[in-house]
Amino acid sequence: MIRRCLFLLGLFVAVASAARRPNVLVILTDDQGSRDAGCYGAEDFATPNIDRLAASGVRFTQGYVTHSYCSPSRAGILSGRSQQSFGHEANPPYRLNDNKTGIDVATPLMPTFFKAAGYRSASFGKWHVGTGPVFRPCQRGFDHFWGFLGGGHDYFTLDPEGQEYRSPIWVDGEASDEPIHYLTDDLTDQAINFVKEQGDRPWLVYLAYNAPHAPDQAKPADLERVASIANPRRRAYAAMMVSVDDNVGRLMKQLDEQGLREDTLVFYLSDNGGRAGSADNRPLRGNKGWMYEGGIRVPFIASWPGKLVGERTYDRPVSSLDLLPTALAAAGLPVAGSLEGANLLPFLEPGNRESPHRQLHWRVSGGLGFALREGKWKLVQDIGMEAPELYDLEEDPSETRDLADRHPELVERLLADHRRWDATLEKPRWPDGHSRNMKLERERAEPNGYRHAPESFWLK
Repeated sequence: MIRRCLFLLGLFVAVASAARRPNVLVILTDDQGSRDAGCYGAEDFATPNIDRLAASGVRFTQGYVTHSYCSPSRAGILSGRSQQSFGHEANPPYRLNDNKTGIDVATPLMPTFFKAAGYRSASFGKWHVGTGPVFRPCQRGFDHFWGFLGGGHDYFTLDPEGQEYRSPIWVDGEASDEPIHYLTDDLTDQAINFVKEQGDRPWLVYLAYNAPHAPDQAKPADLERVASIANPRRRAYAAMMVSVDDNVGRLMKQLDEQGLREDTLVFYLSDNGGRAGSADNRPLRGNKGWMYEGGIRVPFIASWPGKLVGERTYDRPVSSLDLLPTALAAAGLPVAGSLEGANLLPFLEPGNRESPHRQLHWRVSGGLGFALREGKWKLVQDIGMEAPELYDLEEDPSETRDLADRHPELVERLLADHRRWDATLEKPRWPDGHSRNMKLERERAEPNGYRHAPESFWLK
């Protein structure tokens, strides 16, 4: 009898513990510059809601993604693995009947790890990791999807028969006849509705905004709010970011109203560095598509009030691969051995000075470009560069002084480490035009010392 009572008590504790599992909200922006939020130094527009989110948790000053542009970076976030390990190294084409080009179907994605614990999951917004039926969100573990399958979308209009930027909105597994009003607002509306419907059940939401990715389309009222910005591309971009900020505020307000804020682990980050001509990555070098810091270092925030100490900055390198293992650990779920990131929770404990990563690696275009970060050192050889360059990021975060000639032994050791990592990866499963585009962009950037693409002429 006593044993049975103890068993039932244990079962009750387990059930209660499961009922208290945190919700997980991943907010992913698209092409946001590393400086383009007030808490990261933006001066020409305000982001009070993103700033409050950062103040309620941890603002990472050296947050990285695994690739310098869209789809491969998202494949890393969704899988918790280096996307090159399963050949996902380029943007897939938009072909609705293509069951060959997309994120590896044998690799489990984020919602799969939470499903057994009773989580309901939803993906809202940009998918961009395969358009064929086998690659779509609900085939890959999400319970619900509302968004678009390709690499971008018009913010105001769609075509029921259109593709890519003019495609219809997909609801779960089907193209719908639902209209859009302003895409950033619409996605937040859908996310809020989903959260309302879940009641006490734990949930996982992957909210992938299109903003501030092209096309440069903003609401007139938001353009008025940033009318002091003279450059028209920057002004449109800023207006789009103001809208993102408003919608982050709406989401947090909804969590507060439902009493869920302290039970929700929120991540906020961009999929890659800011795009040329609109975003601000200063003082970092380069932009989207580059292996310099401006292409891979992004705004990166984690907030879990009551569990993570707020009003903090964290200055050691972290990776987007860390999202999945950290969320699983927060939920008390096993962290699969196949995942490559780190559970950040112990490293975020006050007083812990250890670094989550000994090294971080990047590769683009099958190895035509690569980078490696170890402590303060970064080795980089991007597409079109004749030899690797070495930078001390503690002293030179802008990557202005190449130290490769001064430290040849360090360069050789880091190159050897890169080659060992590279040997574990697949060849890209499909091609794209990045290497050609990068060579052209680098040639155009030569007159300004390869600091950034010349479209960013408004930068001072």
